[in-house]
Amino acid sequence: MHRRQFMMGTVALGATFGSSVVTAARAQEASRFLDYTQQQLDEAYDQAFWTPTLNALQLDDRRASAEVRQRMPPRTERYGTADVEVVDIFTPPNPQGTPVLVYIHGGAWLFNSRLDASFPAPTVVGRGAAFLAPDFNNVTQVRLPEMIEQCRKAVGWAVRNAESFGGDPKRVYLAGHSSGAHLASCVLITDWEMRGLPADTLKGALLMSGMYELYPAMLSSRGKYVQISADELAAASAMRHLDRISCPVAVSWAVSDSPEFRRQSSTFADALEGMGRLASRTPLFTANHFTEPRQLDTPDSQLSRVLFSVMGI
Repeated sequence: MHRRQFMMGTVALGATFGSSVVTAARAQEASRFLDYTQQQLDEAYDQAFWTPTLNALQLDDRRASAEVRQRMPPRTERYGTADVEVVDIFTPPNPQGTPVLVYIHGGAWLFNSRLDASFPAPTVVGRGAAFLAPDFNNVTQVRLPEMIEQCRKAVGWAVRNAESFGGDPKRVYLAGHSSGAHLASCVLITDWEMRGLPADTLKGALLMSGMYELYPAMLSSRGKYVQISADELAAASAMRHLDRISCPVAVSWAVSDSPEFRRQSSTFADALEGMGRLASRTPLFTANHFTEPRQLDTPDSQLSRVLFSVMGI
């Protein structure tokens, strides 16, 4: 081969290889996760994009919760040593051996508190059960693993102290919405025996529009403010620890939810079904992401009936 022919062939090969690299880079940029671009993935984990009225809806949660707290003031107890580690307890009159529901509020791991989560109390108490809403830090104050640990501590406290507020420690249930459903799913995979409690400490759960595999969520804009390691991500992804879930779990989501919240919920429900742990799956056609949990302030709503079924009340 003449030198000129060799050089031309090398240039052509380089051009082809370079073109392949550019094409691959563009494909990677175009598809951040599954078939989402980065912008689409950010939007899929940004509830403001799908429900522009979210601020008004969240304010209404606080208003409704304030009305409940005024009408039926809770007993507030401390479950930990940090200032925020308190839990509101709503019970029926003269409770004795009543089932207990611990409700974990949502808010993108950034917002809200127990003061926004009192609205389901009348529905739960009206069925003869205790309703507990714990407070915990957000990710601007502590890291996500610490938030998960606070939720675990709150549930452990509820079990150990159930009899002090008329609850049954052998009938403790869990519910959570959005990031609260993620936190609740992490509570479900807790090794309770390592904490001196029975392996079947929790008897059932309702998880509403949550995230159960954090990998795609951390690829989205949420990863910028959560900032966890690969090991922490794995530990906080319930999808990777299905064998640790020991109770029936009901999964719900709003049909108008973002595509990722719908996909995460449906996939998690499929996985639970395969493990024999799915209590029910409920796609809600009459709610958006933020009005979904508000179904729990109406005793005869579809979601309230799901909760009653899980709790056996």
